[in-house]
Amino acid sequence: MRRKKKRKATGFWLLATLTAMLCGAVLYATAGVRRERDGKLEEKARLESQIEQLRAESNKLDAKKDYIGTKKFIEEMARKVLGLVYPDEIVFKEKGEGER
Repeated sequence: MRRKKKRKATGFWLLATLTAMLCGAVLYATAGVRRERDGKLEEKARLESQIEQLRAESNKLDAKKDYIGTKKFIEEMARKVLGLVYPDEIVFKEKGEGER
């Protein structure tokens, strides 16, 4: 009878130890999955922010592209770069430091 009780007690402790080890393994694996998930969430947030920045830049470039095609832009560039004026315009120039 003592042997039976001893075997039952040994079986119980063996089962309890295995259960504790299994729980520990599951908790360790769960922690790893959580760390990985957190890393992926951070990467997702970073990429979404980058997408927003690129969209804003794309919108600016679209607006600039539309402006470049206008007559106003062409006139501004002709005046600034080429120094062109309309025939009926009068051009006033400032005197430089050495001029009288």
